[in-house]
Order: sequence, then C-alpha cells, then structure tokens
Amino acid sequence: MKKLSTIILLFWATASFAQNIPFISAAPYDTVINAKKVSLYTITNGRVAAQVTNYGGFIVSLFAPDRDDNYANLVTSYPTISQYTRYNIGMVGPAVGRYANRIANGCFTLNGNTYQLTLNNGKHTLHSGNNGFDHTVWDVVKSSADELVLKCVSPDGTDGFPGTLTTTLTYSITADNGLRVEYNATTDAPTVVSTTTHSYFNLNGAGNGDVMNHRLMVKAKTMTETDREGIPSGKILKVKGTLYDFNKATRIGDRQMDMKGFRFGQKFEMPKDKVFAYDNNFCVSHKKAGSLDKVATLYAPESGRMMEVWNNHPGLQIYTGARRAIALESQMYPDSPNHPEFPSATLNPGETYNHVCIYKFTTK
Repeated sequence: MKKLSTIILLFWATASFAQNIPFISAAPYDTVINAKKVSLYTITNGRVAAQVTNYGGFIVSLFAPDRDDNYANLVTSYPTISQYTRYNIGMVGPAVGRYANRIANGCFTLNGNTYQLTLNNGKHTLHSGNNGFDHTVWDVVKSSADELVLKCVSPDGTDGFPGTLTTTLTYSITADNGLRVEYNATTDAPTVVSTTTHSYFNLNGAGNGDVMNHRLMVKAKTMTETDREGIPSGKILKVKGTLYDFNKATRIGDRQMDMKGFRFGQKFEMPKDKVFAYDNNFCVSHKKAGSLDKVATLYAPESGRMMEVWNNHPGLQIYTGARRAIALESQMYPDSPNHPEFPSATLNPGETYNHVCIYKFTTK
C-alpha cells in the first residue's frame, strides 16, 4: 500500500511540475538511425528533470528551479536530431567514450602492442575519434519516470581501440535533486577507458548571457600541465596562488579575459592577471581513490541556482572557451595511456569500469 501511495504521489507531483516547465518537444527527435529507433526520453523526480536522446546519449535539456521556482533549460542543446548527427566535435551534452579528452598523436602502447587511433583533432585524437559513444545509437534497456538505462557494444578495432567494449549508461534523477550519470563497462581484451558527459551549463538558463559572473569552486590542489594543443607534459602543477586556484569560490570573470566588444581576428595583449579561457584538467581531491565525493560547485547569483558536482574519478576538465556556458567534465586524466605516472585507465577482461558523476541542484 505504501509503494502504491508513493507512485500516486510521484505521478501527481510530476503532472503538476510538468505544467511549469518549457519541455522540449520530442517530435523533432523521433526518427530511425542505422535501423534503430531514436527518441527523446524525459526523467524527473517532480522537482528536477532531464531529457535525453538515445542517439549519442545526449542530454538535450536539464531543468531545475531558480530561487523563485522558475524553470529554464540549463544546458546548451540543438533543436533537432539532425543537427546532432551532423556535428563534428560540436560537444553539446553527449556521452563521450571510449576515451574522453585527448590522446597524443592518436597513439598509445598497451602490453607491448601499439595502437593507432583515428586522428580527428589535428594530429591527435579527441573524444575517441569519429565513431565514439556520441555517434552511437544506444539500445534502450529501461525507461521509467526517473531513470533511463542505455547500452551499447563498441566492436574491437573501433577507431583503432582494442577489445570489444560493452557499456551500460544510466541516467537517473535522485531524490535530492541530482542528475546522476553512471557508466559501467566490460571488455573482452585489454583496453583503455575514460568516459565523460560533455554538457555545457549556464545556471541562468542556456542562451541567457554568459557565465563570467558565475562563481566556481574546484576542490583541487593540482592540475596537469599541458601544451598549447592540450596535450599533457606529464608534470603535475600546484595551483595555489595561481589563476587556476579555485579552492575558494571565485567569480570566473575575475580570472578570465572579458572579450565583449572584441572582433574576431582582432589583436590584443593578454593581461598578466587573466587567462584567455580555461581548458584544463584539475586533479580533484577525494577522501580515497575511487570514492564518490563533492569536487566542485557552480553558483549563479542572478538566479540563485547552485550546482554541486560529485564524482569518483581523479580528473575534472573545466572548459570556459564558449564563455556563454561552462563544461565540467568528470574523467580520467587526458592522455593517461601514454603516462604511466597518471592514474591508470586500463581495463582488463574480468574487470568492470565504473564511473559516477552527479550534478546536484539547490538554490540560495
């Protein structure tokens, strides 16, 4: 009887909640790709909601209330499924794998074998090449009011990666108003795995100004050093006292150069107390390796929305190059397969890769 009452209450709350949300229509996402049905799925707990398509695992919308209980889509998205299928590294909310971020020269050695990957970022591989999770039609294992479970099989040799990788991806809305993203993967041969979710957030609503006034906190004492192409040198740098120290909540615009009024191609001199943009992997702090901890917060004083980021992975890529939104990508370190000094991204047969990232919403 208690379970039935809970179901009735959730149905009532969801129906009432839905009236206040500008949900995206599912019609432009209903299609067939590679002989598989593609749709847009809505999950909610009656307070927070997300819409996800099984093509690429894209998060098309994410709704959470502001301090006045108004709703807006907080993630950048495209209006039709055809735009998602046409993009090339136009990351607007996909599931990313089997290796997120960069692999130098698209090449790595594992157990004495060298693997050449598809080059899609100059001379490097970014976000797995051309046939990653973001260009996959995932099978729908389960779809309920508050959970969507997807599955895909990436054959051995896809974009050069070894091993057949079987991955389950679960999106769920938690009781405490979080969007939980969980990957579980197994392989039939040694391989490398690092997944992420590549959503761009604006806590005032996507398209509503930039994020320069957002306050960012990242629980990290160090970061990986990279060159101009985003490739790690192998060095771990301390952030204390630098423009990369976000251990205390800091207004992004106090550190990042304001480009308002600048024309494309216009020459300018970089101030010494500013960065052009952030595109860096922070080595986030955990109670112990693999524990699920809060590693970052993002706050928009205009709307009052606060987003906590919880993860069980050692890295968090912060990207603000878009300026109108910010990406906070939970991950292994970039190019880990070529850096034995980094946390290992190797997955062997008989093991299960697990990655959890939660984006939890409150207001103040």
